[in-house]
Amino acid sequence: MHGSEPTPKAWGRDEVRRAVLRAARSGFAAKGTSVTIREIACAAGVNLGLVHKHLGNKEDILRAVLERDTEISTRTIETGASVPDAVRRLFDIGLADPEYVRISAWLLLEGRTDLLLGNQAEGMNAVRGVDPDSRKADVRLMTVLAAISGWSLFSEGILAFADADADAASRGRVEAQMSELLAAIVELPGFAPESSPGPRGS
Repeated sequence: MHGSEPTPKAWGRDEVRRAVLRAARSGFAAKGTSVTIREIACAAGVNLGLVHKHLGNKEDILRAVLERDTEISTRTIETGASVPDAVRRLFDIGLADPEYVRISAWLLLEGRTDLLLGNQAEGMNAVRGVDPDSRKADVRLMTVLAAISGWSLFSEGILAFADADADAASRGRVEAQMSELLAAIVELPGFAPESSPGPRGS
């Protein structure tokens, strides 16, 4: 049945990059760095040779995924009117798309913090950039970021443990309350002095 054979796609550089980065993001979120380039190419529907040609090796692909996520998050944060608003936006990003947090968790477990530090610093600086005085609230910001990451990873288990209603409306109400609580945390006084404390015991 000659006529039923699929017509090969004409892949351009930009099409290859988009398809591969989408597939790679899902693959890294699911399997960490154990995902292979062959698996990524197969999921993207792209010839393996084109992946190497347009994106390089697996680490190059992972860096490109992280950089793209950071750019999107930074743009979202920078449009916020205040630090609490930036926190709400970050929480919404985590709810809508937890794959970045999962990739970060894999890299931490695999000891590849070198791949994360620059991206996470950019995110923190984007929040600080909304308000020049926000550096005073770094402890609060770190607490909020930890809560957002934890919720992205463990929300299903937390809801079950808390015996919360599993329907979408109930979950939406809980998450709306959490968003407001996290936004309020960054405005609490007295948790982060302007000068950092010295080493413990000093």
